[in-house]
Amino acid sequence: MKKLNKLSCCIITATLLSISFIQPVNTTFAASIKNEQAEKGSYQNGSKLTRLQNKSSWDKSSLTFTVENVTCNGISATIKNGQDSKAMQGEVAYEVYWSENGNPKGGEVIYSGIVNALTSGETQELTYTPDQLMDGNYMFKAYQRTGHPGKGELWSGSITINNEAGVTEEIGSQRPFDQFFNSSVNKGTATFTIPDGMDPIEISFTSYAYPEGTVLQEDGKPYEGQTSFDNVTNVYGPGTYTVQVDLPNGYFQTDLYLGAEVEKLTKCGHPLDIIIDADYGPKAE
Repeated sequence: MKKLNKLSCCIITATLLSISFIQPVNTTFAASIKNEQAEKGSYQNGSKLTRLQNKSSWDKSSLTFTVENVTCNGISATIKNGQDSKAMQGEVAYEVYWSENGNPKGGEVIYSGIVNALTSGETQELTYTPDQLMDGNYMFKAYQRTGHPGKGELWSGSITINNEAGVTEEIGSQRPFDQFFNSSVNKGTATFTIPDGMDPIEISFTSYAYPEGTVLQEDGKPYEGQTSFDNVTNVYGPGTYTVQVDLPNGYFQTDLYLGAEVEKLTKCGHPLDIIIDADYGPKAE
């Protein structure tokens, strides 16, 4: 019986000793897990706090693109701060992307500028006016104010430029056209020459009337609103020609240009890829 008691004591002692060695290992492992969870929780809480701080710093402005245009000197896109948005508390950047073919979003940045701090409902025309506007596709990209709940960026529609549209390579390389066609325009009379060996080409000579009350400016501006008063359009082969049109009362503009009649001018007048020669002034009495 004493031997049995002694054996039991040994077993209990060994068990207690094994527990004393095992326990610290389990405690260390649990502490490690607890620390990792605490760090993870701290990181998540920090990220959440950052998002909340960004959201709270948002000035409640929201930008959208409304329209894109080809201008006399380049391209433009109009951006607007929403009618129901708050005023912007600072500026943001915009960029112009270009691609010779395909979607300009995958192209290269060729220009950057600043969007002013716009008030609620206010617009701004963003412009790109290089010395020479290359053929290809363009898009404007702008950035929202910090903390905006959306993607943080916005894109305009695509603008395609093809300066040689409707003009053959033979003609397009011959600028300035007034020298190539040896042209002159004097009031209602135009004279020009189609070079030998050249294919027949369509040319128009048009007199334009200004809107009533217009004050004539340099270079015959303003072009916008001028309407065709008289016109001659024909297809001309090699040779020299003289063409005449009637003039309106008051101020006039007469344009010699490639292609069919243009009945009403925009603020840019005729595109540079078709205009040959022109004159303007008051009609002689």
